[in-house]
Amino acid sequence: MTPEKPAPTATEKARGVARGRRVAYALIAPGAAYLVLIFLSIILLLVSYSFRTEQTSRLIAPFDTGTWAGALSDSYNLAVLWTTLRVGAVVTLLTVALAYPIAWCLLRVRRWWAAGLLMFIVFSPILVSVVVRSYGWMLLLGHGGLLGGVLRGWLYHEPGVILALVHVELPFAVFPLLASLRNLPPGVLEAAADLGAPPLRRLRTVLLPLTASGIVASAQLVFALTVSAFATPSLLGGGRVTVLAQSVYQNIQQLRWPLAAAQALLLLAIALAVLALFNRLGRYADVRHRSLEGGGSR
Repeated sequence: MTPEKPAPTATEKARGVARGRRVAYALIAPGAAYLVLIFLSIILLLVSYSFRTEQTSRLIAPFDTGTWAGALSDSYNLAVLWTTLRVGAVVTLLTVALAYPIAWCLLRVRRWWAAGLLMFIVFSPILVSVVVRSYGWMLLLGHGGLLGGVLRGWLYHEPGVILALVHVELPFAVFPLLASLRNLPPGVLEAAADLGAPPLRRLRTVLLPLTASGIVASAQLVFALTVSAFATPSLLGGGRVTVLAQSVYQNIQQLRWPLAAAQALLLLAIALAVLALFNRLGRYADVRHRSLEGGGSR
């Protein structure tokens, strides 16, 4: 018989953990440094361009806040900003509201072939280019299209843009909701039913609070993708619906680089602020989830 190896001491365990962390940091460092370097370079370049008024591609130019003053006071720019936020909020609300029952159906389907078919139907739009999907919606909503009579006037107006964006973002909303529903404590809904709670009350007091973190993550992802969308608003809006990403592109085409840089930074700041708000809501939802689980276990 071979002698058994002695159990590692606490010091040896700590050294092994530290060695594993160093290896992990060494593997992550090159990619992280590359991403951070590129991101910071782009941000610094945008900041440099935004604080100037002359139309030049030089890295160094006279400092001027006129571009920011115009971007934050011009009525057209403010209207574009408001349209972007409004479309983002409406699309997020509608997409999450549609994605929740879809995720619930995917969770409850028992037959493997039915679950696979539903998965394919829900996530197959990701396999198609967003430009192709947008052109498809233009055909559906256009004159003579399948929905052209019922939804007359939606094409090249905000409702058509919102409808197409909901379709584009729906698969991304289902992912976090489905993961959150799969992490539900086993038997919690059955226990609520045994206690006499009707379906709507089970949804309001049990299911929604326990999956609040998934709802927040889904809304966070959909809003970030919607406010930065370019192809769908450009095609379905037809020039009548302009969002911030389109305005940045138009200013670049017209060589108004300072204004394009300021708008790009403004879009980034708004997205980060809203995502930070969603993160706080997500932490609150996690704390509430743990408290509900703790109460249920007692």
